[in-house]
Amino acid sequence: MTILDQAHMPTGSAFHPAGSRRAWLAGRRAAERAAGASLTRQTLHAVARGVALFFGLFALLNLVGELRTPGFDQNIWWLDLRPLSASLSAAVLGAAGLLLVWWALRPAAPAWRRFLTAAAVAALAVVALKNGVTFYHVWADGLIRPRMGLPFSLVLAVVLAPLAWAIAALAPASPRDQRRTRLRTAMIVMASLGFCGVLFPVAQQQFFGKTAYLRPAQVAVVLGAQVHSDGTPSPTLAARVRAAVQLYKQGQTAGLLMSGARGVEEPANETAVMRSLAIAQGVPASAISVDPAGFNTDATVRDTVPVLRANGYRSVAVVTDYFHLPRVKLAYQRAGLDVITVPSRGPEPPRIVVLREIPAFWVYYLRAVL
Repeated sequence: MTILDQAHMPTGSAFHPAGSRRAWLAGRRAAERAAGASLTRQTLHAVARGVALFFGLFALLNLVGELRTPGFDQNIWWLDLRPLSASLSAAVLGAAGLLLVWWALRPAAPAWRRFLTAAAVAALAVVALKNGVTFYHVWADGLIRPRMGLPFSLVLAVVLAPLAWAIAALAPASPRDQRRTRLRTAMIVMASLGFCGVLFPVAQQQFFGKTAYLRPAQVAVVLGAQVHSDGTPSPTLAARVRAAVQLYKQGQTAGLLMSGARGVEEPANETAVMRSLAIAQGVPASAISVDPAGFNTDATVRDTVPVLRANGYRSVAVVTDYFHLPRVKLAYQRAGLDVITVPSRGPEPPRIVVLREIPAFWVYYLRAVL
């Protein structure tokens, strides 16, 4: 016991000084445990608010994008409300998004609003669970070939279920220092929002990007990659061409559209190397066309969309690395074309390349919805 503790210890009974000391210490420990439990509850509540704010804003921004570009639907990346109509799905997700944002910003809500918001989130958790079951049915039917045996929908259901409970529960009581508590809570909410902003595109890479959607396409767009100084394709480029050739040989597509360019240190245009490689693997030259000005994702989309529309192609597959596919799909959706995504099985890229796709995903997303 410190001198400070002794100075603040009640005198108690003169006949039982030891008992009074033990009682005081026990009371102090109980108070400290209660304060720690209260702080933990406040932290978890603030984390729940950050998660709610992320999903609420995401749902609402998706609806803005759909109003701006008819047919644009990014809500399906986290929840599939079919067989509801598009308008009814938008209404349901819009209402849920508003309730989530409202609760995240104003958690001290009357009972009716808390329970209405919690019920909406619980319903979304049930939908996510149903989507997870559908994933396994579609997989069994051979319509998808995932690299991960766990769908994103089940992960989402695990997140939404405790979120619904946190919303239904009363907000924890604030301690005396209101200003300090508000600042701490705001920092946790924003940190949780930012963490979700990082984790969501990573999840899209791992779950969506690594899943091949095996549906027939009239043409497959193959994105270019590095050509070595000796004219040989890099392992990444070879893997992309190999995946496209496999689609052609399996009858999943009737033609290949190679898109690439010639880099500063490359001896030849990437599309020329891609075309030769595909022909060497058994694809007839007549089934291959090229876009030799595809310097980057934007250029590929800008160049290929008019070609695809001019040829009347309505079903289009895109072949590239898994981490690149979410951004590519966003770019094509922004151009008004919903594509089928097929990941190549190339070497694992450097971590910096994968991390770079996180801010790139949100740049392409915001460009598409705003």
